[in-house]
Amino acid sequence: MVVDKGGDGGSPPFRDQLAEAMRGMKEEARLSYGKLAEKTHYSRSSWERFLNGKQLPTTVAVEEFAAATGAGADVLLALLAKATAYEELRAARQQQAAAPHPAPEAAARPASTHTSAQAPVPATATGPADAPATAHAPQAPSAAPARRPRLREWRGHARTAALVVAGALVGSIATVVIGGGPGGGAAADSSRAGAQPSGSAAGARASSPRPPACSADTCLRREPQAMDCQWDGTTVRETWLRGLKIQLRYSAACRAVWGRIENGTVGDSVTIKDKGGREESATIRVDNDTYTRMLAVSADAPPDSVIICGQIPRYQESECSPLGAVLP
Repeated sequence: MVVDKGGDGGSPPFRDQLAEAMRGMKEEARLSYGKLAEKTHYSRSSWERFLNGKQLPTTVAVEEFAAATGAGADVLLALLAKATAYEELRAARQQQAAAPHPAPEAAARPASTHTSAQAPVPATATGPADAPATAHAPQAPSAAPARRPRLREWRGHARTAALVVAGALVGSIATVVIGGGPGGGAAADSSRAGAQPSGSAAGARASSPRPPACSADTCLRREPQAMDCQWDGTTVRETWLRGLKIQLRYSAACRAVWGRIENGTVGDSVTIKDKGGREESATIRVDNDTYTRMLAVSADAPPDSVIICGQIPRYQESECSPLGAVLP
C-alpha cells in the first residue's frame, strides 16, 4: 500500500515520517542493511522495504531496530501507531467509496421503462383520429405473458428440489435400516473404508474452531495454546533421550514453532533457538510434559533452521536436533 500524501483531507504521510526517522537512526549508528539483518530477525530485503517506505514494519521489527541502533523506541512506535491507524482509515474509506449503490439504479429503472413505453406514439396522424389508440391497445397486456415462463420455471425448480430432498430422505432411512442404526452404519463404513475414518478424524483435529490470534512476529514469545496455534501443529523435528521425547512443533497458520517434551520427570527441560539467536525454554514443574513459548519463522528463517534440545539434569545429559547442534 502506498500512502497518499495529499488525499483524505491532506493527512500527513506517517509512513514516510517513520521511514525517514529510521533512516536517520541507521545512519547515526553507521549500520548497513546487512548489519541490521545480522543484529535482528529480519532480512536485508525486509529492512530495505521498511526504511524506503514500501512497507510498514511490525512492532517487533521497530523494537529490534531500536535495540540494534541504540536509539529509543518510543518515538518510532508512536509514528508506527499513527501510520497504521491512518492507513486503516484510508483503506476503509476507499472500500466504502467503491461499494455499489443499487438504490439510484432501482429508482431509474421504472422511469426508463415508462419512457420507452410512451416512445412509440406517432408524431403525425395520416388516418382516422382513433387509429393510434387502436394500435397501442394490444401492447398493454404484453407484460403478463412474460411472467408465465418465469412462474413455470420456478415451479420446475421447486419440483426438482423436492425430488432431491425426498431421495436424500429415502437414502438416509435405507442406510439406518441396513446398517442396524446409526452406530451399526458407522461401524460398517469403518470396516469397509479402512483408513477413511482416521483421515476424517485427523482433518477434524487439524481444523481450528476459530482462527489463530497471532501470526509470525506477533506470535513471538506467546503461548501456542493461548493463541490457538496448536490446532494445526505438526512435528518437524523429533529426537529421544533416555525415553524423553523431544519435539519441535510447527503451526503453518501461525507461522511459528515451539518446543515440547513428553515422558519426562520434574526438572527435565526443553530449549529452542532460532538462527537469529532468540531462544525459549521450559522446565517440567508437574506431571511429565511441558512446552515452550513460540518463536516466529519466515522464508529466511524456516522451521528446519530452529534447533531444539532436551536436557535431563539428574543425568547431566542433553540431546539436540539436528544432531551435533550446539546446545542453546
